[in-house]
Amino acid sequence: MGSCFSDERGGKQATGGTQPYQSNNGNGNGYGDQNNEAVDFFHRSRCVHPLFTQLELSLSAFNLLDRDITSKSDPMTVVFAKKIDGKLEELGRTEVISNSLNPAWINKINISYQFETVQPLV
Repeated sequence: MGSCFSDERGGKQATGGTQPYQSNNGNGNGYGDQNNEAVDFFHRSRCVHPLFTQLELSLSAFNLLDRDITSKSDPMTVVFAKKIDGKLEELGRTEVISNSLNPAWINKINISYQFETVQPLV
């Protein structure tokens, strides 16, 4: 009892977790900007390895409705996660693309995907 037999390195490589996650969403909250060694040590000492990975969402759209009067629409996307209590938390937003009804945004949205958990995005 108390022994932990786990292929942690292989599991982290499979989910892309061998390198510290670097956030580039520019929201300034510091989340994901560096590895938290205390949390990692806590999980390792109890043989608990959180089942999550970082995902990068690339967004595009086509055949959007033209809602602008003088030119084509200037679309942007905002992604929210719906919490258990029903509140929405903003995860990221893309840039505005001028005069386009078929945008392909350059900015990507980074999210933390938790396995076996429903995470509705809006």
